[in-house]
Amino acid sequence: MRTYRSQSFQRGKPRLRADGTRSPIVDVDVPALRRIQRGAMHHYWRGVMCNKNPFDLAIYGRLIWELKPATIIEIGYKFGGSGLWFADQTQAMGLDTRLYCIDVEQREEVTDDPRITFVHGDGRDLGATLTKDILDGLPHPWLVVEDADHHYLTTLGVLEFFAPHMVEGDYMAVEDGVCDTFDNQDKYDGGPNRAMDEFGAAHPETYEVDEEYCDYFGNNVTWCTNGWLRRTAAEWSG
Repeated sequence: MRTYRSQSFQRGKPRLRADGTRSPIVDVDVPALRRIQRGAMHHYWRGVMCNKNPFDLAIYGRLIWELKPATIIEIGYKFGGSGLWFADQTQAMGLDTRLYCIDVEQREEVTDDPRITFVHGDGRDLGATLTKDILDGLPHPWLVVEDADHHYLTTLGVLEFFAPHMVEGDYMAVEDGVCDTFDNQDKYDGGPNRAMDEFGAAHPETYEVDEEYCDYFGNNVTWCTNGWLRRTAAEWSG
């Protein structure tokens, strides 16, 4: 994928792989990162499990303010805490944002909030849930959050599904690329980074990696490693 730098104040060089592309490895030592992960897995928002880390909460807050999304679509909401956080942030910023949160599991204990539409659906088959009529009714700009099961096939399915429906300037945040830093990506058949690498190689003009967000706290100090993606103006040719 191409890279995109919005208004960076950090001009450090990212880590590179042998082929010259951006490395997905987080520039924080792994023991410290694991402690942060344990905290993230016990993080609640207004009493509802949220499972977001402090770096991404800060980056999402900035992105929401700058993008002012009219629609947020979250793939993988678990107990609904992150959806509730997104709803509260957009409301606090005076935005009238529509929220669609999708998960493959149906849980009775999910928070009930009239600002959020919770929908049962599979990230690998989003067309069964997000029909053309629904998508056509969702105003842009969009923020799509891919936070499902970390699996290569799921991330690839989400990238491919949204590519023809997003417009220039829409954003997608692909979470859990941090798997490579934790060295457990094989558990997810290569995980999100494999999916982004393959998609980017096949469709290099579709999404741009926004280095401003990826490197805001240091080289890829985010769980969305190389995963803050901006839709380009190029037409989809899938």
